Amino acid sequence: MAKVIFTAWKTKAQLVEVRNEFYPPPSYAGPDLRSHGCAVVEAWKLRGNVPHHVEATALLTDAILHDDAQRNSIFSIRATYSAAFCRFVTGLVDTKIHGVRRTMFQRATDLGLPASFVELRHEATHREPPSLVVLRKAAQRSLEWLWDNFWADICDEPGATPAFAHDDGVSVRAALCDALQPLAGGSAEPVSKKRKYDRAISVAMRLVSICNASGPGIRLLPGVLLEQELLVPAGRTLGDSLNDTLKEWSTVLLKVAESHPSFLRHLTEDMVNDLAFNTKDASTNPHSEALYLWLVHILTSPTWEFHRQSCPHSYVLQACDGSPHHWTTLLAEQVKKQAKKTSALPVARSGAQTRVSKPQTRPQSQGTTTQLSEKLLAHGWGLLEQWDSRPLGVVASN
Repeated sequence: MAKVIFTAWKTKAQLVEVRNEFYPPPSYAGPDLRSHGCAVVEAWKLRGNVPHHVEATALLTDAILHDDAQRNSIFSIRATYSAAFCRFVTGLVDTKIHGVRRTMFQRATDLGLPASFVELRHEATHREPPSLVVLRKAAQRSLEWLWDNFWADICDEPGATPAFAHDDGVSVRAALCDALQPLAGGSAEPVSKKRKYDRAISVAMRLVSICNASGPGIRLLPGVLLEQELLVPAGRTLGDSLNDTLKEWSTVLLKVAESHPSFLRHLTEDMVNDLAFNTKDASTNPHSEALYLWLVHILTSPTWEFHRQSCPHSYVLQACDGSPHHWTTLLAEQVKKQAKKTSALPVARSGAQTRVSKPQTRPQSQGTTTQLSEKLLAHGWGLLEQWDSRPLGVVASN
């Protein structure tokens, strides 16, 4: 009877693709995709069944990428190297296995692992972290050992290429389409909420990695989403609810917007352009209605409140005024109504403070309050009227 093996990757080509990102071929001249490979492995870990060799490669590679003295402290870099190296060695020579109990050195000998790795792991675990020079050399030797004992035995398959060979529009667009594929087609079987969320986070992490590695990626992503009609359910009719789609895709889009704030501006512009210029039977067009619902959700819902600062509200209003039809008129009304609520918020807050607060005992705070920008007041920031100015660590006594 054939043995069934569950893997975190869908096809072997995906594993080869990640291998080529960690160990690029000599002929490869594209961008550095190692961070993308680390993100893919992190997403695979959500599914489970990730081999230790794959996880260790990602951890060691991530430690190397973390090795930047201008951004991180030397102690942080040494700690990251030590943690990645110790996990790599411990996962291979751990004595808590079935069968005869053996020492770590015996296990290392059986696996062909250098004994110096076990000694260095013991030093990093029980004594001071090794020097940075030693850790860098150990990480490089570990990656070489992983290549010789795991990655080199994986044969290439047709189509197993890096995400994109060059930083051009066609290659990046193809990589984005491939990353969005898990969410492109609906599942015939019911899927649990946790599995949906994990799948959305996995897709979002891959999109972020592609955009990090490619300059035009963040600008091309909104166009790919709209061209593939991923944000509008297939077969949707006029009046159908869009709540499930909004909830599922907002998880992905918010994750991308957190890493790339300009993404929301590009997405809003492309959506309003599509809505404004699609004037054919606009009032009865389900696609136009879906775009209207998406724009209202982004521009007015509390979910997007933090990221809405980068939205081009004036451009949305100009596009609606320039191409007036049923949905653009409704959208302009919603945007103006939201703008009135936002502008009225600071007035309401200041009025409430006047009614509730006690008389000011510090005359200088009045002038300071007026210096706060309207944006800070609109987001709930204000001055604490009474505060204790004692230094930290001082206890008042009678």
